[in-house]
Amino acid sequence: MRTDITGEAVPPRPRRVVTEQPALWCHRGEPPTMLMLHRHDDLEGNIVLRGELRYLYAGRPLVLREGQIAMFWATQPHGLVEDRTESDAAGETCWVHVPFATVLRWGLAEADMRRLMQAMPLVTDDAVLRERLATMVSTWLEEIGDRASEGIALLEIQAAVRRILRAKPVLAHFEDGASETAVAGEQENPDGDRSPVSGRSSDAGHALRMAQFVVDRFRGEVSVGDVARSALLTPSHAMTVFRRAVGVTIGEYVTMCRVAEAQRLLLSSRLSSIEIAEAAGFGSLSSYYAHVTRACGMTPREYRRQVDVR
Repeated sequence: MRTDITGEAVPPRPRRVVTEQPALWCHRGEPPTMLMLHRHDDLEGNIVLRGELRYLYAGRPLVLREGQIAMFWATQPHGLVEDRTESDAAGETCWVHVPFATVLRWGLAEADMRRLMQAMPLVTDDAVLRERLATMVSTWLEEIGDRASEGIALLEIQAAVRRILRAKPVLAHFEDGASETAVAGEQENPDGDRSPVSGRSSDAGHALRMAQFVVDRFRGEVSVGDVARSALLTPSHAMTVFRRAVGVTIGEYVTMCRVAEAQRLLLSSRLSSIEIAEAAGFGSLSSYYAHVTRACGMTPREYRRQVDVR
């Protein structure tokens, strides 16, 4: 952490948060330089093979140590801090992103989904699992993007997520003096199950139901009242719970789902703009153009043409 002229610690400088679109993605190598915080509607996995990762995660300084595996819902603003150590610069990490809408279709137990949706990374240092996953990442790098084999990689990633959920958790280390596990707010009962003991776990469950409701219905008309009723909450309480758990508003999350669907259709179909706008749930062609252009940095036609060139 930086210090001022008196030697006192200075918190990391606030940085603009960029919202990125969800995508199946994999990478292995040195930690990249991040000039701004970002968030994206993916389940993100980090495998720290060498060195450390120093994050600003949901406004808190988080350190992932060598040998650790971390997994979190990446809608919380996060990014690597600028002042990395020499060991960080020479480090090696594996990253995997899976769109959260895909994760919702895996049929994970509700207790597991609560753990993934808490504003807290799930961390383990299981050495056997780490070596197994690091080996598999090399294959995923080749298969993701290849239509013939990407489905196989996704099945293996799903199995990896389930194994991480079953691994023994360790404390997530925050440099603000707190260390917590991703199951904070729950306690184990005599049968070995985890039960909520605080509002945080309950909020995660409500947010899960609301997110699932949006994923299932974003192609049609969706109001805040509809989403709130899916979790048996008042609209005002639902908006507070959802933003606290997810990091974006309900309306922003609906738009993220619609933009992601529009991008998918632009890449995988020859539907017209009017047809894509309707299929993705946009109320008008102008809304479709505005949101897709803002998210992609180019018009829908330019986005489709760029892919065609490749």
